[in-house]
Amino acid sequence: MRVMLLVTDHERGGTPLRLARLARALRDTGVEVFAGCLAPPGPVSAELAAGGVPTFACGAAGAHDWAALWRLAQHVQRIRPDLIHATLLHANIAARLVGLLHRVPVVTATATIEVERRWHAWAERLTGRMDRGHIVNSAALAGHVVRTFWLPWRHVHVVPPSLDLPLERPKRAAARAALGIPDHEFVVAWAGRFDPVKRLDLVVRCAEMMTAVPCRFLLAGDGPYRETLERILHLSAARQIVHLLGWCDDLRPVLSAADAFLFPSLTEGMPNAVLEAMAAGLPVVASHLPALRELPGGGQRLVLVGGDQPRAFADALLQLHSDEALRRAIGAQATAWAHQNLHPQATVRAVLRVYAQVLGRSESAKRV
Repeated sequence: MRVMLLVTDHERGGTPLRLARLARALRDTGVEVFAGCLAPPGPVSAELAAGGVPTFACGAAGAHDWAALWRLAQHVQRIRPDLIHATLLHANIAARLVGLLHRVPVVTATATIEVERRWHAWAERLTGRMDRGHIVNSAALAGHVVRTFWLPWRHVHVVPPSLDLPLERPKRAAARAALGIPDHEFVVAWAGRFDPVKRLDLVVRCAEMMTAVPCRFLLAGDGPYRETLERILHLSAARQIVHLLGWCDDLRPVLSAADAFLFPSLTEGMPNAVLEAMAAGLPVVASHLPALRELPGGGQRLVLVGGDQPRAFADALLQLHSDEALRRAIGAQATAWAHQNLHPQATVRAVLRVYAQVLGRSESAKRV
């Protein structure tokens, strides 16, 4: 089987990194994988190529660079895939149009429950019936695309998330020594792409409310919101305790040094960063996101906070700060669940089942 994996860009972020992991796993099962993006090549492109996965890029200068469709069509003609698997809106639309032109079956995917750009939903509604299946990573996200994109349930496939497990970590003392953090400080970690939807301003407000206790906030990531975040920090009373670490290829030292993980995003699908923190045994304080609500175990594994008030998130962190036994109990439950449920093999098997179903439908359609 020859598959093209297409995403909007290959910048560092949850979805490109998740697809890179899928590309390597599919290759290891014998699938011939070509991983590409609509944008110019990015850091993830280089990592995939170094790992032996062929890559391609369409060089789009922006969302309205229609020449990228022509370049994608050229790649399809050159690679001659059996199937195109696209993820995120722009890649989904491009794959549907080019796949229709070249009569290549297309599977698309949605990675997050988005509410801030309503035109995305309209674009999915207009083009969604052109593909042969739609992949999501949680039941909550499945319900969202059925309601919002007007897709039939039979068209939507839930593929469970996964991590590269086991995640061996450095010892807490060694991780803190490397980062220059004293043992007595309460360390809160955050990781991801700097983007307004992540509500990093709320993270700063939480830090401001915790300056009375010895604490430190470690923000691992980068992205378009960085300059705005730096301006917020410059005017903040918490600027001395909030540290921007930049993008970290390996989060394990940061997670090992931390006592808790904060994730107050406005919208998400099934966030990689939260799953990695859980696997690392950290208690997670996160927004009351639909996908996180469906994880079994509730408050035994996650602390979910409703609303958008920094005080509620800060209070949850302060409770963890004052109760080490609670931190350990939640962390132990989280890591046990992660190691039992986040196996890459389960994800790959589910994806291959979708491919087989789609290709079976495609062959039936050709015979008709």
